[in-house]
Parts: sequence; structure tokens; C-alpha cells
Amino acid sequence: MATVLVSGLFITGPVLRRRYPLAWWLLLGFPATALRVMYTWRALMAGCGLAVSGRPALIVVSGLVGNGALPPQPRVPRRGLVRSTAGEFWLLVWLLPGQVPEDFVKAAPAMAEDWQVHAVRVTSWKPGTVRVAASVSDPLAAPRVPKQRGPGHLLRVAVGVLETGIAWVLDLRRIPHWLIVGATRSGKSTLINALVAGLAPQPVVLVGIDCKGGMELSLYEPRLVRPRDQPGAGGPAAHRTRRPHP
Repeated sequence: MATVLVSGLFITGPVLRRRYPLAWWLLLGFPATALRVMYTWRALMAGCGLAVSGRPALIVVSGLVGNGALPPQPRVPRRGLVRSTAGEFWLLVWLLPGQVPEDFVKAAPAMAEDWQVHAVRVTSWKPGTVRVAASVSDPLAAPRVPKQRGPGHLLRVAVGVLETGIAWVLDLRRIPHWLIVGATRSGKSTLINALVAGLAPQPVVLVGIDCKGGMELSLYEPRLVRPRDQPGAGGPAAHRTRRPHP
């Protein structure tokens, strides 16, 4: 019965992954990936230069010459349980003496290739421990910004998705000043539009100064307030964009 169930899951896997990616990940993707991580861990650590010999080289050589004993297995960094999140997995790794987090940062591309995932990120968890997180697929290939229900937190707006797959949130109460720069067609206008659209339902005064004569902010003209207007004065008819005089 179990064999039939597993076979059915693998046969319907492509359809399940396309229509219900989260269900596919929990039922098939994560178990297979976790087994791959556990199976390849020792060889991967040795191949990345993160394994340490258990005995000095001279002792190893003399042991081989003297009695033909097999060389000792190298010590590899100890890892914790492989834990799953939505479309990702992560684990903690305890460093061996002499190792630093940067050693694992350099090995991240090799981990991604060996585990057949999109990307691996290594961050310092605490002294002597790193957190290894992997994204199974590219979250920016088809980004989905979480829908904000209701007004949400004041001056806090989800404007996009980060490369980690989590929402990119701008909190103007925590960081009140932002300078948005970038090359042509890099997404500056998209970011500004997302920010204004997210702030529009909130009880805040929005002042728009459009140096392109309304090209950027004309869509939000009914919601914007001219700099000389007072909040609530003149009603909705007074809400206009204003182009500064040269």
C-alpha cells in the first residue's frame, strides 16, 4: 500500500508542483531534499575543504605502513536537523576549531549545486555556529507580494519580495528617509508606485512633487496634497500634484 502511494505521488508530482507548489514541497520536495543533504554531507564537507583529519599526517602514514590500517575518517562539521519552511529549508552547523563563517560562505555555491537547489545563504547564528538556508527555486521568477488586509501598520508597506522569498517591507517609522536611485528601467517608478499605493489607504498626508510634469504621480493626483494645502482644507478638490517652478 505504501509503495503504491509513493509511486502515485511521484507520478502526479509534476502536476502537483505546478498547481499546488506548497503541497508538493511538503509531500515530495522536502523529504527528497533532506535525504540528499544527509547522504552527501560528509563528502560535500570534504570536497569543500571543511573536513579536518582526525590524526596528524605522520601518525596516519606510520599506521598505514606499520599494520595496513585504514586511514581515520576526517572530522566534518556537525549539522543539526534539516528544517522546512515554505519552499526553503535550513539547518544549523557547528564549526570545527579554526573554522570561521566565511569558510562556509565560500562553499555555498558548491552546496547549492550538490543539493540541486537555487541558492544557499550562510549567516552567522552565534559564535561557533552558522545557519545554512537554501531556496529550492528562484522566488523572484514569479514573485507574489502578500496582500495587505486592512490599513495595516501605520507607515508600513509591503512593496515587493526579497530574494529570500519573504515580503520586502518599508517601515517609514523605523527608517523615515529613503533615497531611491538606479539605472533606467531598474524599477524605481514601480517601487514608488507600490509605496504610494500602500500608503494611500492609511490616515496620512501625502505630498507629491513630480518633476516630470505628472508622468510619475498623476495616477494618484486625487490622493495627494499640494504643499501649501492644510490637511482637510478644501476637500478632495484641493488634492493635486504640484510641479515646482524652475
